[in-house]
Amino acid sequence: MEKKNTDYSASAVKMVNPPEVQSMLETYHLTATRVKELQAKMDALIPQNLKDELTAEVLTMGAEVDSIKDVINQLGSYQDLDKGWYAVKQRKVSVTYNAGIFEELYPAFAPAIIIKAVDTTKLKGLIKGGLITEEELRKPLSSKGGASVITESESFAYIIK
Repeated sequence: MEKKNTDYSASAVKMVNPPEVQSMLETYHLTATRVKELQAKMDALIPQNLKDELTAEVLTMGAEVDSIKDVINQLGSYQDLDKGWYAVKQRKVSVTYNAGIFEELYPAFAPAIIIKAVDTTKLKGLIKGGLITEEELRKPLSSKGGASVITESESFAYIIK
């Protein structure tokens, strides 16, 4: 059975497959192929000039990856499932809940869900049950300096292959 390539559509930021990224990935893959070929030659012969050439190609690949990341940030992510080529930026979001604000807003529910932090499983039950909404939890409170129950932080990971 043929190995299926991973589909990053659901987790990618702005998956629009710009042709500029495809072109850059093509160049990157050609460089990666040259690197593999040079590594095989070095293993057989190990002359210094091939070691130097490989080092230069690896440095070129690093610069290409940096350029691809810049273009992804400007134009969007790219994937070709048939070729298994990816230039994908994934957004990683971390959500935290402010127990003090939740307790102030929902004193009746606070003892049931606040331990040392907000019990997200029980909180999701309250939301699912329609007792509170996520929008209410995200609303900034002027009495808390604009803070809300929910705080999100994000980071990004790049998949380039």
